[in-house]
Amino acid sequence: MKAIGVFTLVLALASPALAGPANSTIGGKRLTNDNVHNVGVGYPSLFYEWWNKGPRQLDWALKGALVYGDWAAAYSRGRFIRVGLGLSAPLRWHLSTKRRPKATNDIAFRFTPGILLAGNRFDGFTFGIKTEVAAPVSIEVHERVSVITGGTIPFAVYISNSNVGTFGVIPLLVRMGVEIKAANHVSPFFLFELGPGIAAGGGTADVSFAWRIWAGTSFWGVIGK
Repeated sequence: MKAIGVFTLVLALASPALAGPANSTIGGKRLTNDNVHNVGVGYPSLFYEWWNKGPRQLDWALKGALVYGDWAAAYSRGRFIRVGLGLSAPLRWHLSTKRRPKATNDIAFRFTPGILLAGNRFDGFTFGIKTEVAAPVSIEVHERVSVITGGTIPFAVYISNSNVGTFGVIPLLVRMGVEIKAANHVSPFFLFELGPGIAAGGGTADVSFAWRIWAGTSFWGVIGK
């Protein structure tokens, strides 16, 4: 509830002087620099992303993550993953920009395929495959602030050599976040995602609350480029 309150407060700080952070890595706004670095920590992982400005409306990245929680999102079956390495390649297509007197909205489509190599809490090995689709939205509400919203759907399948076997998870997550222009080359961010999660495997299925949370920063141009 505290995160929702912060989100609402930032949204209320609308100003006609709109600029926002120059490079968005979690929202729908296009990159303006050729290369942007993004680091974050939270649940279920600590990660690093190397973002690149692609042709036309495409931005793409390579991502490595130290995963110490449920890779897709937290869900009712408990913490299954002990620790592992996640590798993925986020792709983001900018769809539209809508300018209004007190806010500018940028909408994108994001597709992120990835794999996971990890140990689980049953002392077994787990291989994971994830395809994540998202509709990130950036709302520039202040010269230094962009509010992030939209939705994310991760489709994850875990294959384990322990007694858990193979099962899948599909969380339906709503995004709430903020990117802040702290300096010309630095933009801290906060991102919280929550919603229902569906888990199925071993002939059973359940629906529960699912969530993910990260805080971190994007930076660029630190070596003069």
